[in-house]
Amino acid sequence: MNGVDLRIENAKVLYRGNLIRVDIMIEDGKIAEISKKPSISQADQNIDLKGALLLPGVIDAHVHFRDPGLTHKEDFSTGSMAAAGGGVTTICDMPNTLPLTDSMEAFNEKVRIGERKSHVDFALHAALPQEIDEGVKLAKAGAASFKLYPELREDFSISDFQEVSPTISIHPEDPRILEEFENTQDFAESRPIRAEISEISRVLDLAPNTHLHFCHTTALESIKLITKARKSRKITCEATPHHLLLNTSHLQELGPIAKTNPPLRSEENRLALLSTLREGSIDMIATDHAPHTREEKERGMEESPPGIAGVETSLPLLFTLVRRGKLSLSRMVESMCIKPARVFGLKNERGILKNALIPEADADFVAIDQHVKWKIKGEKLHGKTKSTPFEGWKVVGKPFLTIVRGETVFKEGEVIGKEGYGRFIPRKT
Repeated sequence: MNGVDLRIENAKVLYRGNLIRVDIMIEDGKIAEISKKPSISQADQNIDLKGALLLPGVIDAHVHFRDPGLTHKEDFSTGSMAAAGGGVTTICDMPNTLPLTDSMEAFNEKVRIGERKSHVDFALHAALPQEIDEGVKLAKAGAASFKLYPELREDFSISDFQEVSPTISIHPEDPRILEEFENTQDFAESRPIRAEISEISRVLDLAPNTHLHFCHTTALESIKLITKARKSRKITCEATPHHLLLNTSHLQELGPIAKTNPPLRSEENRLALLSTLREGSIDMIATDHAPHTREEKERGMEESPPGIAGVETSLPLLFTLVRRGKLSLSRMVESMCIKPARVFGLKNERGILKNALIPEADADFVAIDQHVKWKIKGEKLHGKTKSTPFEGWKVVGKPFLTIVRGETVFKEGEVIGKEGYGRFIPRKT
């Protein structure tokens, strides 16, 4: 091979369940060669990782970057900076912005915003529009999925859109049950597990031929329903780091900082959820990154909006589980880096899945110092929101280098990529 743009030397990568040391050559933002032997290719730039762990870049399939319309909380620039700082190379933004992303006009505007501001690559979920014809256009434009918010759309929309979109994403909380608890003072009790179970069961019956993706699942019984249903159809689900690591005692201790929908559950339920992740019943980790301002979070439990900022802390938190023997590295990589690309059809222009460790795949990577121990500090986060329920948590393993399509966007604690470098990644079937 002749000269290349970038050579990453002495990288320790996960290959078929084993860690091996390789050199990776990158040309035009793509992987050109992977070699177990030291490469003799000339390169314009060399990065010697000296045996550090190099993983596929994380894909966070559920973020709220609040752009447009709510940019006092976050925007594509700051949100993508936080993503880069956490080793996230591709994000999928949710449609509940202002305006709602349920039309071609709103969708195209958000693409323009992302291409102008984002430091990392991005995909976009769309909201279910009122008209099927608009849904067809959004699907052709590359919407990663259509998000169903139960309070915004009637049941008929799901069945109507079965032939339009490859995937419908569901917020699984039955609004009818939530109404029963609207006067309940305790926040966790006001959104009970049975609301989640009921909504999952109801939607499964409504759309028997559709690939349904259930967002932020929290309950063991929910996973059992999903596991049973996927025996005869395509069903996927995600869990968040905060539901895997926090419980109701953290909500009581931290108050609004730990307030999120659905709420944190009991310790018994948390442990059961983590067990289902280990065994593979949960398809992916997605953060539901939902930042709010400090002033909004200081309004108290009743008035503060729900949401936790998590795009920058997810990888170190999950990698700490790996280091402590509570999750395999292979399972972490599958759920954070590989499965999101498969589920949402995230491929490069050559039709190769994002984060595949093969030639011609996009060169999206995160390097981790897997031995360093450090504390999460909100003031060091790169997003607009500095509050985190993981403040002061001791973690093991720190992302120190993030590469998007061959370009370094984050290095040693500093975002060095250019605003607007990120590309829109349309869904490809």
